Amino acid sequence: MLMNDMGDGSRERLSSRTWWNAAMFAGILSAMVALGSVAAAVMPGVDVAMRVVTGVLAVVGATGVWAAVRSYRSRSGKLLALALTCALGSTAALVVLRSVA
Repeated sequence: MLMNDMGDGSRERLSSRTWWNAAMFAGILSAMVALGSVAAAVMPGVDVAMRVVTGVLAVVGATGVWAAVRSYRSRSGKLLALALTCALGSTAALVVLRSVA
C-alpha cells in the first residue's frame, strides 16, 4: 500500500513545502538585491544620484523580504506576489543601472 493512500496528510505537507519554497525564493532573491544595493550605495567613487537610486532599491528589496516572510506565515498569495515583484523588479532595475553606468 502506498503511503499517500493511508491519509498521512501528504497534501498538507506538500502545500506547506510549496509555500516555503516560494517564500524562500522570493526572500533570498530580495535579500540579495537589498545587500547588493547597500554595497553599491556605500562604494567609493559613486555619484550621489546613483547612491539615492540604489538606496531606494535596497528599501524595495527589504520590503520584498518582509513580504516573503509575511506571505509564508499567512499563506497570502497577494503578499507572495508583492515579494516576487519586489525581488524581480529591483533585480531588473539593478541590471539596467549596471549596464548604463
